[in-house]
Amino acid sequence: MSMHPASPEQGNQPMRSKKTWRAYGFEIVMVGLLVGAIFAFQQRNMLPTDGSITLPDTQFVTLDGHTRSLLAQDKPTLVYIFAPWCSICRISINNVDSLDPDKVHVVKIGVDYQHVDALHQFVAEVGVQGDVLIGNNQTIRDFKVTAYPSIYILSTKGEVVGRSVGYTTSLGLKLRTAFE
Repeated sequence: MSMHPASPEQGNQPMRSKKTWRAYGFEIVMVGLLVGAIFAFQQRNMLPTDGSITLPDTQFVTLDGHTRSLLAQDKPTLVYIFAPWCSICRISINNVDSLDPDKVHVVKIGVDYQHVDALHQFVAEVGVQGDVLIGNNQTIRDFKVTAYPSIYILSTKGEVVGRSVGYTTSLGLKLRTAFE
């Protein structure tokens, strides 16, 4: 009898279990459910997307002093609501520029600032393209904003048909607006 440890060739190693496709599938489903639960939790206080809420075509003043309507008459509107101090807004606001302006009307509304100069500074530092509308506390209440950025998709009639909160990629925005 040998006093040496068993070699792998002798088959005395403990058996390692191999994951089956079923086990991987279960883990993927569980991660998907977890991510879905997090998204649902984040969006729980936002406006509902069942068409029961219709927002009026409000007029906003832009940072350069012009007046702009919230809604477009011929295409859905994506409303991106941000705060100038929000780090996620800083890295995601320019993702909305990837949307086709012939298919989606994009509206960027700045809120939750001490002075309008904070919006000007944010726009300059981040390189925000297009108009930025000046929102206020009423805007926050109207859109039930509890986190930034808050994103809504509105029909041409102002019905809330989509929503999101937090970082969204360019692809994510395109997919959200493609089906509205």
